[in-house]
Amino acid sequence: MSTSSDWSLSPLSWIKTWYNERQLEKKLVEHVVETVDPKIRLASGYRSQLLEPIEVCLQHSESMVASIPGPIYLNPSDYDADPLIHAAFIGSPVSLKELIEKQDSTLISPESAEHEMFALLTMSKRETTVFGPKLQGDVLIQDAQMQSVTFSDHKLVSLATSLESSREQLTHFCFEMILESISSEIAAKRTDIGELHEHLKRLQAMSNIFSGDNHAKTFFGHVTPSDPEKLLKVEKMLKETKDELSQERKGYETPEDWLNCLIELLRHPENMMNVHVKSLRLDWKNVITESSAEKANVITLAQCSLADEGQRNATLICYPKPNKK
Repeated sequence: MSTSSDWSLSPLSWIKTWYNERQLEKKLVEHVVETVDPKIRLASGYRSQLLEPIEVCLQHSESMVASIPGPIYLNPSDYDADPLIHAAFIGSPVSLKELIEKQDSTLISPESAEHEMFALLTMSKRETTVFGPKLQGDVLIQDAQMQSVTFSDHKLVSLATSLESSREQLTHFCFEMILESISSEIAAKRTDIGELHEHLKRLQAMSNIFSGDNHAKTFFGHVTPSDPEKLLKVEKMLKETKDELSQERKGYETPEDWLNCLIELLRHPENMMNVHVKSLRLDWKNVITESSAEKANVITLAQCSLADEGQRNATLICYPKPNKK
């Protein structure tokens, strides 16, 4: 989001470029605030303060996408010829060919001269313990404990006719997922504080009842006998809740506080979403093996983690563009 510094442009052209960039920056900041928490607009100078953290978040999104392995160039006559694709679809009720054919063809421009499609293949990975014969050195163990890998819930994301375009779409997609995670975290914090407020009100009401100080006494002169033992317990809970609320509210009371919270989260997007490249050595049954004596294939996947949403494994693929009828 840096300002153009091409001084070869005429003064008028440079001003127009500068203005257009500023408008794009403004729209991006407003999109972030609207997605996360519109109340942040009440904080003074929020736009200028958010520019640098948003840039950090965008760079992280781009870096994550750049680290994803692939693309794997597939042979349409035999997609399973690639070891990773073969391993990914063992035992799956749907094949990669069927998955490709089910994609929305309206996403692909019929006028495009490109003949290849690029996409991100994502899936869930599960490891289970299995028992079977295994050679350890010169000894054959009949019931050796091993880890078997299965993949499920396969999806294709960011269909595009060029690798660059697919990566651009993925970068935008990752950025939006990070914003949604940040929004959920801030909303959860607000909810926690709100629930503590409600809990405090209930305890205060109970304290009034057990102390004999209530509305019946005020309006009718009716006195409810006090209960010292219960009052003592409630007073203790009341103090603990007040202390907890005081701690929870620190740094979360004003629009400026919530802006600072957003800035901090944007500056550490890896806490919201991250990608680690992992390699597995799998035999023909998708059992993990480290023995060089056993025939196996090494497959490399990106392990994508999103806050508390679990993990997805992914790789970029490339296949011939389907013919439109």
